[in-house]
Amino acid sequence: MSKRQLAGLGLFLLAAIISLIGPWLAPFAVDEIRNMPFAAPNAGAIAGTDYLGADVLSRVLSGGQQILILACLSVLLAWLLGGGLGMVAALYGRWIDRLLLAGADILLSVPGFLLLTLVATVSGRGYLAAVVAAILVMLPDIFRLVRAVTLQQLQQDYVEFARCRGETLTAILCREIAPNLLPLMGADIGIRLLSAIFILATASFLGLGAEQPLADWGLMIMENRQGLTFQPWATLAPVIAILLVLIPLNLSLDNMFHPVLRKKLKRQIPSMKADSTELDILKIYQLTLRLKDQVLLHNINLKLRHGEIVALVGPSGSGKSTLLRAALGQYSDDVVSTSGEVWLAGKAVSPLSATCLRNLRAKTVGFVPQDPRLSLVPSMTLASYLRVMGENRGLSAKQREYHIQTHFRQLGLPDEPDFLHRYPHEISGGQRQRVMVIAAIMGYPRLLMMDEPTSALDAISARAVMQWISVTARKEGMTVLFVAHDLPQACQIADTIAVMSEGELAERQATADFVRAPESRVGQALLQACRQVTPDPAIMQISEPILKCEQLRAWHGNKVALEPIDLTLGCGETLTIAGPSGGGKTTLLRTLVGLHSKASGTLELQGSSLPLISRARNFMQKRKLQYVAQNPASSLNPFYKVYSLLERPLRLCCPELNAEQRNERIYEVMQQVGLSKAILLCRPPTLSGGQQQRVALARALITRPNILLCDEVTSAVDGAVRTELLRLLQSLQHQQGIALLIVTHDLTLPAHLGGALMVIDKGQVVERGCAAEILAHPVHPITRLLVEAAQLTTGIAL
Repeated sequence: MSKRQLAGLGLFLLAAIISLIGPWLAPFAVDEIRNMPFAAPNAGAIAGTDYLGADVLSRVLSGGQQILILACLSVLLAWLLGGGLGMVAALYGRWIDRLLLAGADILLSVPGFLLLTLVATVSGRGYLAAVVAAILVMLPDIFRLVRAVTLQQLQQDYVEFARCRGETLTAILCREIAPNLLPLMGADIGIRLLSAIFILATASFLGLGAEQPLADWGLMIMENRQGLTFQPWATLAPVIAILLVLIPLNLSLDNMFHPVLRKKLKRQIPSMKADSTELDILKIYQLTLRLKDQVLLHNINLKLRHGEIVALVGPSGSGKSTLLRAALGQYSDDVVSTSGEVWLAGKAVSPLSATCLRNLRAKTVGFVPQDPRLSLVPSMTLASYLRVMGENRGLSAKQREYHIQTHFRQLGLPDEPDFLHRYPHEISGGQRQRVMVIAAIMGYPRLLMMDEPTSALDAISARAVMQWISVTARKEGMTVLFVAHDLPQACQIADTIAVMSEGELAERQATADFVRAPESRVGQALLQACRQVTPDPAIMQISEPILKCEQLRAWHGNKVALEPIDLTLGCGETLTIAGPSGGGKTTLLRTLVGLHSKASGTLELQGSSLPLISRARNFMQKRKLQYVAQNPASSLNPFYKVYSLLERPLRLCCPELNAEQRNERIYEVMQQVGLSKAILLCRPPTLSGGQQQRVALARALITRPNILLCDEVTSAVDGAVRTELLRLLQSLQHQQGIALLIVTHDLTLPAHLGGALMVIDKGQVVERGCAAEILAHPVHPITRLLVEAAQLTTGIAL
């Protein structure tokens, strides 16, 4: 908060406090006649008297209490009513949404003055009419605002997980959605308070609000306006009082709620010489970021030269994503101190204003985030989003069309209008990642920065995308900095490998030198994890089916997403589902867990019928079948700490446990997934992608399910952690008899876990059987391509 905002907030609080206690500070009663009407200021009345002869100062001191109290009440009621209706409209949709939208449109079309007059005509003059009018004026804006944000919230996986664990609609609204509206409410409530004060004062001025003998600032202006020329203080005093409340409030709200993208660095480094900036598109010098009790980055020095491709690798939580965003001048709000400097395209980042920095990034940098759903706008179609990105890069409509058609074909995306007019939630995770890569590379920016750009892609697509990026970057002279957990894949295209460890840059070497002899221990460990010999897979065991589905089909709109599929899964068995991106793997998993509404077929759980829709399942069925989503960041509610995220499923599915037993279960599962107890006090956004993945796994395991459905459970972790997670899953199978159904793009997983393998392409099962046999002798062309791509990427025979 700036000094101006602090000063404005302080002045507003002072004016508000004086207004609230004003009636007790007033020297006389508000209706006491002290002198002749419109008497000039004198020793007995320092502001003179009003049109009736009452003391102006006493009435001004008493005239703000009601306005402030009623303004706060109006805003509170408007937010409760408008916010509640906005959430209901978004959650229920259909005719309820249309009806409420129509009502909001009608209110928006009526001018505020006319609305105030209509309410006063119906209910009579007084504060009640003014408050009702203020609520009706604010309500449609709040309704639309909350509805739009709630629609975004409903696309997050944590809302669907709440449905899966049996939360009621009221609980989803109050526990999952409403808390995440608090920042929006905080940003909006001050502006609404400003509006409410103005409406109430205007109502009194027009004679529709307060009535004599009440003291009210608006009423005082209306009553004394005829004496403005010979006793101006009777009119000016309430005007000044209103301004002393509104102006400081306006100053304190100005830019207060704009997102903080960066903070000024303590150490200012002199600008680089011109000949250096020609070569170094990005230079980071002695960069250090600190939280209250943690160092995020320590003394980072990194240069990227023109046309260089650098892979940033390291264990989960080592600071890779933090460094990537720091290079863009984006620091978390909880960073308490910074030092060092970042130069981007020859310009020091810290001295730049927010606008200048945004313009510099827009022209210079293409960015691909770890989770594309956080950047793709939910309310915009793919075509609209790509049009905006192209315009920001200065592309003409013809150039933009060429980029889209060419790049979509090169990356295996359909470029027909039907696909381009889809929304982000209507395409697969792998398709979203490829769209984000195309959006970032449009116009060929000088610097391309990517955070795990292929985590949701199969081996074939991932290899193709990274090779395409490499070829395009070298052809167009682009510099590339990307974060990778897949070290073998990174080594195939990167010129340089930079290794992060505990917030420090452990080493930086040419790729060939790194592969031959890593200098740091962490680099050696990462390389060793990739070269580990694949253990003998478990032998398939035939047991009594715990999950069985027959003729399972699913649709996306009118398009068939899954052809009829039959499968069985026994106690302690493993079934791995693989296939190209967009083939229907995640749709199958979501259908099994009850989150895909357009489905048909029969499901059985331990011999009993299992409803296709989650809300029709009982708590015991939901406890036995747990799901780990593809995007852990989206599946964990950012408002709650990890402890609350793990405790809530226990409260619902295991009500027999007391508080102490719940704590023991939470500590046990945290130890199982390799996380410290300190993580329990953190919120998901402060965790690395790998930590979020393990928290999501811990939440699924905490109810001790019979079946674990995992969608890309190892996509966000490095090789060492990946090995640990696989060992954990195998131990859970042996100890608790958990059945595993895993969707993956990584064919080394079925090689490790054994069991059965099912390959899906375009919604159909193209090959199935023993994992070891299929990997050794793939029959279908798609399976052969997947196996060959995995062997080329890892260098390990499957």
